[in-house]
Amino acid sequence: MSTWTTAARNELERYFARLGPWLKASGADPAEVIEDLREHLRREVEAGGLPVVTDGDVRRLLAKIGAPEPEATAPETAAVAREETRAPEAGRHGSRPGAWLLLPGALLPFIALVIELTTGMCAGIFFDPLPTLGHVALVVLVPLVNLLVWETVREGRTSRVRALDWANAVAVAVAVYYTVIYLPLMVPGVYAMIFFGWGLLPWSPLLALVATLMLRRRLRRLAEERNGTGLRAGGKGFLVGVVALVLLGAPDWITRVAMDMAASSEPATRARGVGWLRTLGSEDAMLRACYGRTPNAANMDLVGLVLTGGRDVSAGTAREIYYRVTGRPFNAVPPPNVRTARGGFAELSEWTWDADQGGAAVGGRIKGLYLRSSRLDAVVDATAAWSYTEWILEFRNDSLRQREARAQVLLPPGGVVSRLTLWVDGEEREAAFAGRSETRQAYQSVVQRRRDPVLVTTAGPDRVLVQCFPVPPGGGTMKVRVGITAPLILPAAGEGIFVWPRFIERNFNLSDDLRHTVWLESKGGPGLTCEALPVEELKAGVQAVRGELRMAAFASPEAQVRVRRDPERRTAWARDERTLGDDVVVQTLVETNSPPVGHLVFVLDASEGMDDAFASVARTLADLPDAARFSVDVLVARDEPVRLNDGASADGGVSPSQVVAGVRRLRGVGGQDNLPALVQAWDLASRHADGAIVWVHASQPVQLGSGEALEQRYDRRPGGPRIHSFQVDGGPNRLIEALDKLPGVIAVPRLGTVEEDLAALVRRLTSGDPAPAVVRVRQGAGGAERSSEDRTAPHLARLWALQQTQELRAKRQVRDAVELAGRFQLVTPVSGAVVLENQQQYDAAGLTPVDPQTVPSIPEPGTWALLLLGGAMLWFGRRRRPR
Repeated sequence: MSTWTTAARNELERYFARLGPWLKASGADPAEVIEDLREHLRREVEAGGLPVVTDGDVRRLLAKIGAPEPEATAPETAAVAREETRAPEAGRHGSRPGAWLLLPGALLPFIALVIELTTGMCAGIFFDPLPTLGHVALVVLVPLVNLLVWETVREGRTSRVRALDWANAVAVAVAVYYTVIYLPLMVPGVYAMIFFGWGLLPWSPLLALVATLMLRRRLRRLAEERNGTGLRAGGKGFLVGVVALVLLGAPDWITRVAMDMAASSEPATRARGVGWLRTLGSEDAMLRACYGRTPNAANMDLVGLVLTGGRDVSAGTAREIYYRVTGRPFNAVPPPNVRTARGGFAELSEWTWDADQGGAAVGGRIKGLYLRSSRLDAVVDATAAWSYTEWILEFRNDSLRQREARAQVLLPPGGVVSRLTLWVDGEEREAAFAGRSETRQAYQSVVQRRRDPVLVTTAGPDRVLVQCFPVPPGGGTMKVRVGITAPLILPAAGEGIFVWPRFIERNFNLSDDLRHTVWLESKGGPGLTCEALPVEELKAGVQAVRGELRMAAFASPEAQVRVRRDPERRTAWARDERTLGDDVVVQTLVETNSPPVGHLVFVLDASEGMDDAFASVARTLADLPDAARFSVDVLVARDEPVRLNDGASADGGVSPSQVVAGVRRLRGVGGQDNLPALVQAWDLASRHADGAIVWVHASQPVQLGSGEALEQRYDRRPGGPRIHSFQVDGGPNRLIEALDKLPGVIAVPRLGTVEEDLAALVRRLTSGDPAPAVVRVRQGAGGAERSSEDRTAPHLARLWALQQTQELRAKRQVRDAVELAGRFQLVTPVSGAVVLENQQQYDAAGLTPVDPQTVPSIPEPGTWALLLLGGAMLWFGRRRRPR
């Protein structure tokens, strides 16, 4: 069955219209001749097997059968010409699109695109519909193609039909995609149209889709009338559009599907998901998931939504997956670069960014929150081997919401926070020291009312969590001071080492030009040395180092301050009348001899952050003592631990050289669970009475497993082998935070390179050589006579109180430990410090702020200058006094 196009029928009817009058004038029967010609044409069409008959086919077949061609008169020729002119116009008029189609088909989608690009309204409230430039190009295609189709059909131009056939089909696919993702917003859009006037925007994809389909129908009519064929690229063009959208979103949907697998409870599925992410995953997409699928962090991923059944991994799970894949904490890098609201809609982008506010986790980086200034003032007593540092931090918030600044701070080894101050309206407010739970509860209750608290709690050995809220929006600032009492590190009796506190995790940003202003002053020591800072002589016996440092420099050995001390001065004492009464704390420097270990178990983290450390570990292993009494095991900490040897020793087993070669070949991959290897190492070391564990690892930003197995072993065998935690970098360590209450876990202080510090640790463990240590005891006022030259500040008493608190905690005498820490104003694992805004808040929380006269302090440089000037004047006046 052949199909006659409209143009073919019009061509035949025009021929019969010309033939009829001519036949009648010649005496023939027009109806009989025309019917006979119709029959001949039908047979020729069937004989030719024409599926579609066009106007060209009509003219060819009429000539083939010898149809007569009448000679028309001039008036008739003009009439026929007019008819031929009108006939196509009439056909075109029947498919001519109205101008109204441009409103939903071109104008409205273009306006919606411009509004979203300039304001980020949808990205700030719901999701980002334009995550890449490719998506922008596809969206632009819809109004552009619709405009071209409208113009082509209206003008009847057939030269564009083939190209517009493809382009229109692609535009249909794009319009369908955006119609689907905007469906949830269409009903709210109706209310927005009524009350706000902009609710038509969510409907623009659907309206554009309807207009695009209507224009396609007009384009098909034009193709049939002029070319005798319809549109042939509909399915293929639609598929091209779908493929383009899928490929543009491939990084997101592949990552989303793989993260869904990585969050599975099935180990095999979880391993496959992590493997996919390491190979094909988008780090940017994983980072967005780490911040939660919040308005600012989510792209609309339709393919991933379908493939995962709409499941989203939680922010906590995403952070664990990010570490497994990259080997880094998610907040060690800047937050994801997402497109958020701007201009008058900028506040919309601030609704749910900080999901960790008020909690015990540092969480993700906050856009617009900065450390504005940083100042560290320190004083060192070389003779008594202690230091006190005050770190003043000022935060600035450029965002439109109140923000909480949070940071985990690594203290000097053995340090304790002994002062906390908040500036409220320019006035200094001191903290209340109480039980850990009481201070955190008070902080959280005040945060909920959006008032001014600051809280400090411990976060593992030598680590504290500092959090303050609110940093006012719109460029507001918040200023806090943290005082830290710490012992000096004593590598020898004649030398002490001071290390600066530093951030190991933070939710605020550091500008590139930020410098930390530092000042350290030493009294009672022969001299100071510091490679990164100049040393100044203030007066006889008093030196200082001062300058500016970047935060990265704080962890370098060059920034450490070395203090020379008199090795013969081995005793110091302090009295704190407020807490000790008439008693004193006496500190004695002694030489300790620890028995050497005979069996070492090395646990080597196989995470990516260890790559640069494996060579240093291998050289340290190669230098181990080669004696029959000494043996070593090496475990590689992966999700499934790998033992590189079976009791490698000088008298059997795998040779030490093979173990060293195996360590050199190691390469870190992602982030690995270290707990299974630590449990296995404990079992290996506990077989020997003189066994110990050296755990060499990178940052542990998430705890991948449970520490119950280790806790049980130490509960049942408190004297079990010690775990020496040796961290090669300066990141967070959730695992050591969880194991903080175990007496056998020791954090090794880092003073030099990985190789230097690791060699020193192994040498100390295996040699048993004497090393300097301090012993602090409380004595009654009636004890032995003490020299006034050995008297020092109450910081010595605070260090004794910290030691006692730890001992009470180990004995599970928590109430006594809390009471002691509160009396000495210390932040310990059982106590915290919180500053509230007013006395009413303290009363509601059952807390009492400390007396400002009892807190430790460092005199301002100006104060020292006045004291020196006053002393000089007094001395001069005595010289002038008559005898």
